[in-house]
Amino acid sequence: MADGLIRLSGMTQAVFVRTAERHGLPAAQARLLCMLAAGPRRMSELAGLLGIEKAALTGLADRAERRGLVARTAVPGDRRAVSVALTPQGREVASAFHRDVSASLDRLTDVLPPGERERFCRSLARVAMA
Repeated sequence: MADGLIRLSGMTQAVFVRTAERHGLPAAQARLLCMLAAGPRRMSELAGLLGIEKAALTGLADRAERRGLVARTAVPGDRRAVSVALTPQGREVASAFHRDVSASLDRLTDVLPPGERERFCRSLARVAMA
């Protein structure tokens, strides 16, 4: 089981990186856009979700902001907190990236017959939710 999950993780990461490259995104920016697709997040929260130091996140956000993909704003009532959100252009890029990476990942299971694929998807969802 562990070997299979490790191989699947490697395959998933490879798809993610290749898709990000096709979209002209460094993998770190693609991850940032994915994290922001559900809505704005505080910088401190993003650092934890991405598993990077706040200083590294600041540089990542700077580069994404220069590209017009994200915007940072102050959090009302908390002078030190900053929120990051996708811009309209960032939403378009994130949506196109998500569609492309999802289609590529779906193709990984093309080797399974339909019933087995459905069982795999249900089992994967259960494991991911646990």
